[in-house]
Parts: sequence; structure tokens; C-alpha cells
Amino acid sequence: MNGLFQLSIDYSTLVAYVAFSSDLIVQIVRIWKRKSSADVSSKGVVLRLIGSAVILIKLIGVGDPYLIIGQIILTLTVATYLYFTLRYRKG
Repeated sequence: MNGLFQLSIDYSTLVAYVAFSSDLIVQIVRIWKRKSSADVSSKGVVLRLIGSAVILIKLIGVGDPYLIIGQIILTLTVATYLYFTLRYRKG
């Protein structure tokens, strides 16, 4: 029973990371369609990326593969968000 519970927690963790990333994907698509990121703080996105990278390093140290995979997904999504924010920055 304990193994099944742990497996459900592990998969739920991945689902949570996908949910967090989904919001950023919506923002990325919005920037891409509008071809503008004027209303997005690039400094805020940089801080999110730094924070996400620090958490990823910590999770690699912990060694939980589900958390590591989820954090990699989130970190790559934040990096993509930063790319589009800078790419479509006006002025």
C-alpha cells in the first residue's frame, strides 16, 4: 500500500509541475501572438529563472527523479518565457 501511495504522490507532483508550466505557456503564446512583451517585467522573469535554477540544483542534490523532472520542465518553460519576453521587447 505504501508503494502505491508514494507512486501516486510522485505522479501528482509531475501533474502539479505541468499545471504551473501551463500558465507560463499561456503567457508565452500571448506574447508570441501580440508580438509584444511590453506589459511583462523582464527583471521579474529573470528572478523566476534564477529561483527555478537554484531549486533545480537543490533537487538534484536530493535525488528525487520526479521532482527533478518536474523542475527541469518548469525551468525550461521559464527560460522560454524569458526568451519571448526579451525577443518581443519594444524599445
